[in-house]
Amino acid sequence: MKKILIQILFICIGLVLFNHYVAAQAKQKTLKKEYLFFLHNRFVELFDLKTESPEYGRAEYKEILDSFKRDGFIVFSEKRPADTDAKIYAQKVVTQIKGLLQSGVEPNHITVIGISKGGYIAQYISTFLANPDVNFVFIGSFQERDLTDNPDINFCGNILSIYEATDPYGVSAIKRKETSKLTVNHFSEIELHTNLRHGFLYKALPEWIEPCKKWAKRNYDIHSNKTIAPKIDALLTEKTTKPFNGVILITQNDETIYTKTIGYADIENKTLLQPNDQFCVGSISKQFTAVLVLQQFEKGNIALHTPIKKYLPQLTQSWADTVTIHHLLTHTNGIIDLDKPALFPAGTQYDYSQLGFKLLADIIEQTSGKSLEQLSMELFKTCGMTNTFHPHSKQHHMIKGYTEQANGSVLYDSTSLLNYPAAGGFISTAHDLIIWNKHLHNGKLLKDSTYEIMITKQKNAIRQHPLFGKTEYGYGITVSNENNIIQLGQTGFVPGFNSMNFYYPQTKTTIIVLKNIVNDNGDLKKVFHYHTGILNIVKEDLYENSRGTNKTNRRKH
Repeated sequence: MKKILIQILFICIGLVLFNHYVAAQAKQKTLKKEYLFFLHNRFVELFDLKTESPEYGRAEYKEILDSFKRDGFIVFSEKRPADTDAKIYAQKVVTQIKGLLQSGVEPNHITVIGISKGGYIAQYISTFLANPDVNFVFIGSFQERDLTDNPDINFCGNILSIYEATDPYGVSAIKRKETSKLTVNHFSEIELHTNLRHGFLYKALPEWIEPCKKWAKRNYDIHSNKTIAPKIDALLTEKTTKPFNGVILITQNDETIYTKTIGYADIENKTLLQPNDQFCVGSISKQFTAVLVLQQFEKGNIALHTPIKKYLPQLTQSWADTVTIHHLLTHTNGIIDLDKPALFPAGTQYDYSQLGFKLLADIIEQTSGKSLEQLSMELFKTCGMTNTFHPHSKQHHMIKGYTEQANGSVLYDSTSLLNYPAAGGFISTAHDLIIWNKHLHNGKLLKDSTYEIMITKQKNAIRQHPLFGKTEYGYGITVSNENNIIQLGQTGFVPGFNSMNFYYPQTKTTIIVLKNIVNDNGDLKKVFHYHTGILNIVKEDLYENSRGTNKTNRRKH
């Protein structure tokens, strides 16, 4: 009996020690979490969240908070009462931060982000807290007159300043940093080029949200990619009578490493382009169609190597008995007209085929019982691509596309959407194409085995591309591994628009370039001058950074 009691005692002691251990581990994990205080602008303070600013639209307050929460941040934020006193509110937040510090949270795991008026509150928090290890991001919240109007502000901590070049209410804060009397361990500054003026901070834009996340996770070398930006800037500012007019967005590991929006969405009315403007993306559309086809394949509704006569019995030409969905996806079908013989036996040669993708749309409409518009809009909704549309959708707000005339003038081109939608008519934005790449190339749309088929170079699917020379195709996408760097993507060209979307899985890098003025029509090398220039700059950087490494896994990256 005594022996049993001793055993029970040891078990009880063990349970107590184990519970203490579990509690200690839980506390340690809690202390290691990332804490973020977000301070909104004055507009949110004054109006209901559904109210739209006449100048800047609705403030995407909830979307901004959700973006941080999705990345695992513990977010503290509230809608402040109207006309909140900045200094008094700052003292309130200082008390909250001190509570976290007293509970054992490390100061560099705490970040305060303020936009516009919230940025001024954040500056007072920095001053009053006077802790050089806490992280701060001040966004669109400094004007040079502040040096005399608010002399009591002194930066302290790890400071990131973000401002927009076209914003009259926020400029570089370097002068404030230089005059501050407290300790600043790290300081960096980002100038954005969104053309949104002060409205940039109303939107949940990755251009400013992603640097905030990086800073909050103690990545203080915010300009880690210092090589491509000056080279792309030099390309864009070269002396020319045909300047770049469009949107550029380059991301790596979910961080924006370069972005610029230049020119006009409507030349006649001098309406500036915005980062989320909608462009016709041309042949990038083929990726959307290919995924829809492969999803039907995964459901067992179609077979890739069965003649298409099975799905489209109304076809009368003999090629319908030999051409398969595989041949349509790889441009090896030889079909030039529904009522004419094929150019060559199916699968033996390559001939770029817009009609082939129209037939793919007909097939999946037949097998699914839904229109291409329904299927595609369901796909985009699944991805969260809220600004991407089938061209027949009444919801889209595509900007104007322009084509240069023989005399050098540019005219609005009303024929942009006359292509087959499945082959080149979809409408999207730079940000949505980033979302598309994340879903497509990270296992969210297709099974691994199906995805591998899509991005595998297919037999005889080889083209002499007018821009890139020998180019090999998978299903609706080009595939390259030059210098052991895998490149997946496509260019797009329709009247008024020329686009590019390339993805590099080994480094999770995406390059999006969208233009709405087609210059030098007929000379594709000139039409895509900026696209290929930017592509070459990024590829050179990727190559320099990859030499000596062996990164071959396409999916598990």
